[in-house]
Amino acid sequence: MAAGVGLLSRTNMKSNKFEIFDRFFGAHWFLTGYSCRYFSELLQEGGDRSIKQFIGLMQKDVNSMIFDVEQFNAAGNYYADKLINDIQWRKRMYDRHHADLKRYFVISESFRKLPFNTMTNRQIITAADPLIKLQERVRVLGVMLNGLVLDGRNHLSNKLRNEVAKFFGHGQDFETHWALLTQPTRLSIRQKKELAISKLAEKVYTYPSNKIEIKLRKLYDQYCWLDYMYYGPAATLESFKAELKDTQRNDKILHLPVEIQMLREKQRELMSRHSFTPRAKNLVRLAQHVLWQKGWRKDAEYHGFYCYEPMFREIAKRNGETDWRNLLYMFPWEFKSFVLSRKPSLGELKQRRAFSILVVRGPTDVKIFTGPKAKSLYKRFKLSQDFSKLKEARGQCAFPGKAKGTVRIVQTPADMKKMRQGDILLSQATSPDLLPAMKKAGAIVTNTGGLICHAAITARELKLPCIVGTVSATLVFKDGDLVEVDANKGIVKKI
Repeated sequence: MAAGVGLLSRTNMKSNKFEIFDRFFGAHWFLTGYSCRYFSELLQEGGDRSIKQFIGLMQKDVNSMIFDVEQFNAAGNYYADKLINDIQWRKRMYDRHHADLKRYFVISESFRKLPFNTMTNRQIITAADPLIKLQERVRVLGVMLNGLVLDGRNHLSNKLRNEVAKFFGHGQDFETHWALLTQPTRLSIRQKKELAISKLAEKVYTYPSNKIEIKLRKLYDQYCWLDYMYYGPAATLESFKAELKDTQRNDKILHLPVEIQMLREKQRELMSRHSFTPRAKNLVRLAQHVLWQKGWRKDAEYHGFYCYEPMFREIAKRNGETDWRNLLYMFPWEFKSFVLSRKPSLGELKQRRAFSILVVRGPTDVKIFTGPKAKSLYKRFKLSQDFSKLKEARGQCAFPGKAKGTVRIVQTPADMKKMRQGDILLSQATSPDLLPAMKKAGAIVTNTGGLICHAAITARELKLPCIVGTVSATLVFKDGDLVEVDANKGIVKKI
């Protein structure tokens, strides 16, 4: 545990306003450690020095990202403008990120298949080292290009939307046009998986059952990690069999390639009809790319942690730890010292998991607090709020409409089982792994996100009322509350 007296005395919180800008559910320090440690340095690489420090809170597998409000907004505005206006820099950074993601995916898959139970500790360290280093690059660059910096207060989406809106006359249905223009026209990995299962479903009545079983198992091995997120577990083979059965009754996904081609044509026609300039077309492509690459980055990270699991299980076994997930609360740069000498201790890792705070002012100025010192520090940030008396939350309309229903808070795939048709889905932020629950929703409400976030795009496709960027909807409401969503006004309230 870090000695915190010196840091506490140097942290002048009275002159700063701190807020929680995002929360990651089912998270751990092995995931977010690098992006926390190198956050400020990464932004400086792009030319911005606004953020002087980063604070991360870990509490029972939920990681909250805390920033000085003024510093965060300055950085968000800077990077939104840079992505919009510096096309060469943007292309260079996105190409670099895409190449890293592809390499990370390939290396992690090979890593998963290693015989860890026959390897020495030093052999495991040597094998893990290149993967951990690549994870660092994937994580920190993703945070800047399609993550928290731009999403935290919608700096990029608002700037894109406002500029594109100028090409539509007063009174025209811009929201519908914006929804059409920002839909990605590249297949995601999840869509590729669904398409593959649909094509297999076509053959169920013409292929021998054992051949269908072999092909389905192959698809399972290829895609079972998609719902793993950062913590697991992977999907079961039974869930793939159920999906195959459902697809036999609904072959809509088979038309997806044609629908995407038609979408491209509609986007081109709309931009031509409204005389989009080359710059405006470029901004539309940027909006599509940010959303698509954010999904690709998350998929690569889900796959990466799925591939880490056999190694962590083996290391936990060697150290007499029954819950291998406790090891995920070491930082990546602590991996070697833990494997060789159990530093930090298992007791320290368990304390970090229960409640810990990370304060970073640079890659060499990193302090981790646990226990009473962490709780004392947290109080000084004055972040605790009493939401019990609040009856409504406000955000941004992502798709218009009204709905009434029962609140279901869905943060991870494990939460989806409580969704019923017509329930109001509330989440910190949605992602493709929550799509089955979203399809049942009467309306969707999120704490974070702007008009190019996953929730907004999906709600437009499903034509569901949707409010994004409420900041606190999942804290104001609880499972079972009866609420009314007025997406036209961006308001959700208890009734």
